[in-house]
Amino acid sequence: MAPQSDPRPLPTDAPPVFRDALFFGCCVLLLLPSIWSPCSITGQDEYFLSFRTVLEMQERSEWLTPYVNGEVRLQKPPLLYWLMRGSFEVFGSNLFAARLWSVLFGATLALFSNKLARLYNQKGYLAGLLALSAAGVMIEARRAMFDLPVASMCTAAIYYAIVWHRRGQLRAAVTMATCVAAAAMCKGPVALWFFGAPLLAAVLVRRGASAGPWWHVVAAVGWFAALALPWPLWAQANHPSFWHVLADQAAERQFAWPELSRLPRLGGALLGLIVPWSLCMLGACWAVLRWRVQLPHGRWLLVWLIVGLLPFAFMKTFERYLLGLLPPALILTASWLEQLPAVARRLQLTIAVVVVAIPVVVFALFAAWFGFSYVGPAVSVLLVVAAWRSARRTEPNPAKTAGLCAVLLSTLLGWVYPSLGINQLPADLPADLVDRGVQTFGRPQPGMLSMRVQRSVQQMDGRNEQLGARLANYHGYLFVLEQDQERVLAAARQRGVTLERIGAFRSFYSRKAWLKFYRSGVSRDDWLEALASRSPERLQPRFIYYRLP
Repeated sequence: MAPQSDPRPLPTDAPPVFRDALFFGCCVLLLLPSIWSPCSITGQDEYFLSFRTVLEMQERSEWLTPYVNGEVRLQKPPLLYWLMRGSFEVFGSNLFAARLWSVLFGATLALFSNKLARLYNQKGYLAGLLALSAAGVMIEARRAMFDLPVASMCTAAIYYAIVWHRRGQLRAAVTMATCVAAAAMCKGPVALWFFGAPLLAAVLVRRGASAGPWWHVVAAVGWFAALALPWPLWAQANHPSFWHVLADQAAERQFAWPELSRLPRLGGALLGLIVPWSLCMLGACWAVLRWRVQLPHGRWLLVWLIVGLLPFAFMKTFERYLLGLLPPALILTASWLEQLPAVARRLQLTIAVVVVAIPVVVFALFAAWFGFSYVGPAVSVLLVVAAWRSARRTEPNPAKTAGLCAVLLSTLLGWVYPSLGINQLPADLPADLVDRGVQTFGRPQPGMLSMRVQRSVQQMDGRNEQLGARLANYHGYLFVLEQDQERVLAAARQRGVTLERIGAFRSFYSRKAWLKFYRSGVSRDDWLEALASRSPERLQPRFIYYRLP
């Protein structure tokens, strides 16, 4: 008699919840490196708005009303500020506490991209690894900004909406409403579009009766309203300008009929967010249009992507706004990669590795040439070789190559890039900075000064009108970029103000975009001289700081 098979799972067959938790933890580990460093990737919206808003709320012992520059800031709902403020209470007012939530939201986006893919019979964690290794997620997960939390919560909400549609569970409907409310409390009504786009796409291409009763929908809407409406209603009651602020924000988006020049930029923004998988995504979309992808969800994902993009053709758009459209793009890409023959898959994976390797090698060479770091660049080169060999195997594994691409980007953004000392402040700044007034002149630089002194550092108006009077009425430290120094000194002389020069230092700084970290106005000769001398001084801005008694 043949022995009966053991129905228990093998030890390697971990339960799905355990595997998801392990995957989530790995994502967190790859997104965490360098978030505690002032030299990590950043941008002006983070260091001049996000950080300072929470610091000013903390100074005022305020939770409900965000403040920045001493004024009420109602442009964004406060959920992310609340989370950051809570982290400050637990971990102190530092960069790790400020950025930790972005890391968690990035890992959540990768996890639920994969869970969505598994609902449609995709196996493994390829979709999640593609999301994790996408440049948009790797970068934005290291910055305390609003767009990644919105994308993450909307993706989770879509997953639970499908679960409710299939199984009719009230718990799934309530969880869906909770996620949508969280997204709305991060960035307002725009979050509803990222949730509504896949639902509209489903109506257009996939019809089917829901397993859940109608009253689940009513309960979900009521729960959403209970979570998302109290703060806006409170804000309007206590700050009558609230709706005017929203109207001004809408005006800033410059709504208009699409221009031909705007459409390529919109497509380029989305492709930039999913680097290095941009070419793969284009191939997947083309295959769906030609009915080459034999999956029932292919058309839905493509229509979701197109519908989601449409409103942004009518307004001014920043690249990061489109993060909520990464899941359909990358789930579709994962489906396509899994169906490709080995030769075509090898070509696509090789291209992706080359696209990742270019910035990794460039930054590694820059760091090593100028002596910022040697170990990080060496490790990066070894990882490039490993990723290349993985992509060039006879039967390449897309998940393994995507995972190596994620490790490569994590090494670049978490090790090599921070070694350049961008936004680094000297250790010997005056000890009484934390007690005296501190301002920057004409621009929000040095950007990490607020986090250094753990309070919001104001910016002195750099316009010439009444500059002398501003200096005469100010007492404390003033940080000035070298190119602005003569304007400050001239205004001080004219007004009879004494400026005591305390010190100076050179440091790269982020000029709005993280890639623009070198001194403004650097010429070709400056670059050649810096490379020849292996000294970055000609590329680094110089800051001078004064004390006004």
